[in-house]
Amino acid sequence: MLVRTYRDQQAAKAAAAHRHGHGAHDETKVIDTGHGLALLSVFEQGVPPRLRVHFTDRGGRPVPPPAGDAVTVETLRDDGARQTFTFAPRGDFLEATAELPEPHQFAATVSIGHHDHAHRYETRFVEHDHGHTHGHDHDHEQLDPEDAGYQDAHERAHALEIRERFANRNVTTGQIALFGLTGGLLPCPAAVTVLLLCLQLQKFWLGIILVLCFSIGLALTLLASGVVAAWGVRHVSRRWSGFDTLARRLPYFASTIIICVGLYVGYQGWASLT
Repeated sequence: MLVRTYRDQQAAKAAAAHRHGHGAHDETKVIDTGHGLALLSVFEQGVPPRLRVHFTDRGGRPVPPPAGDAVTVETLRDDGARQTFTFAPRGDFLEATAELPEPHQFAATVSIGHHDHAHRYETRFVEHDHGHTHGHDHDHEQLDPEDAGYQDAHERAHALEIRERFANRNVTTGQIALFGLTGGLLPCPAAVTVLLLCLQLQKFWLGIILVLCFSIGLALTLLASGVVAAWGVRHVSRRWSGFDTLARRLPYFASTIIICVGLYVGYQGWASLT
């Protein structure tokens, strides 16, 4: 988790630096492949828009691209439409063989062949308003929930799954609330354990009531947490400029806690054995 978070954040910084150096209209996503970086961009300077992929090492030095047929990109638009792009070599980069239709807002799944298998990476392109609002310049360092460059791999995976499931659908507030409630009503190991203990004590109805209350409480907690998170993040990020820095450091904090707990449990186990 620590290593993946570090790689994601370094890739996000590289993408922000690339956009800052090439102007506000540049659309480039930096993908850490584990072997280097793949820069997926939309090129449309004086020509019809096409996807391009450049490859570099971790130091930013260009490396030869793989064979054109080793790379494909599948786009998923908000209305559920899908399109697969193949690529052809163009010197030190790969270029899509088909033009990219407007608008340039879509989720992209990049498949890169490596030996006898392929790796898949998810990212997202968003059409931004390139003008200035409220008298302030565009700040590339602010958290943008629609910009995959500021999402870690876990967030991107969930975002893509949600986008695919609800593509071309209108989700109402009632459906969102029902989703939270049903999530809390699903069986879980803790509820099953409580029920089994009550059955062992021959307290059948006590077990039913406890599990029911447990499920209702969990449902309300999930729903309240989602509402508070969605509302709170939006407002806090507007009022506190340091929130984005804190949000990026939280995965390191969580990783440290998990490592410490693992070391403690391992020590306790070793002490018991010896």
